[in-house]
Amino acid sequence: MDCRSFGAVKREALDFLSDSPFYTQRFAYYVGRRCREASIKAVADELHLDWDGVKTLEKQYMRAQLAKAGTPAPKRIGIDEISIRIGHTYRIAVSDLDRRRPIWFGGEDRSEASMAQFYSDFGAKRSGRIDLAFMDMWKPFRNAAKAHAPQAAILFDKFHVMRHLGEALDTVRKAEYVRVSGRTGSSSKIRNTRFYPTGRTSPARVARRSRSCCPPACDSTPPMCSTSHSVNSGTTRARSGHGASSSNGAMR
Repeated sequence: MDCRSFGAVKREALDFLSDSPFYTQRFAYYVGRRCREASIKAVADELHLDWDGVKTLEKQYMRAQLAKAGTPAPKRIGIDEISIRIGHTYRIAVSDLDRRRPIWFGGEDRSEASMAQFYSDFGAKRSGRIDLAFMDMWKPFRNAAKAHAPQAAILFDKFHVMRHLGEALDTVRKAEYVRVSGRTGSSSKIRNTRFYPTGRTSPARVARRSRSCCPPACDSTPPMCSTSHSVNSGTTRARSGHGASSSNGAMR
């Protein structure tokens, strides 16, 4: 309306409108809920809206959810980076492990300076209450935790621990193979003896060989079979502990 007192056009504030005057709060909430289950493009195509409009309503929904959740003050946090596009472009995500929800997303990359932004936004008081920081073995994350939350224990995830352990065992295996065999250029041999660096045949291979040499007529398993079998020039000879018998016949 044209207000004569202010000399300008004023708009009446309506409680049911969202931040955008073109949509109601109820519709904005519905769009935000749909964006939790589908991509922005899919929601825009479904509701016949443009991408920017859906993104604006999603941000409004997310701000309302953050206000409802309150100020986080976790004692155990999880730190990780996520790739937002091709070309090693990362952002840092911090989660509350007790409430199982993300509490911070930002930074310019995965550097120590970007990680320090979290502790700066989090505040020194709340950072001092952190008891555990769960992360991978990325050194900038570890340095930032030691600088801004020195009281927190640092716990590395199992995946990276097992990966480094496997790499160390692989290095030792290769060195031992070269030392024992005296050969340095046989990479295929190294691969084939990965779990048996001393050159012993694997138990699975021994079992396969035993099954292949035991004919179907023998009901016992190879380790318990008291009958020895030998194949020579198309002839089968069987000798057991109860007696000796021989039979000759063509193998079919």
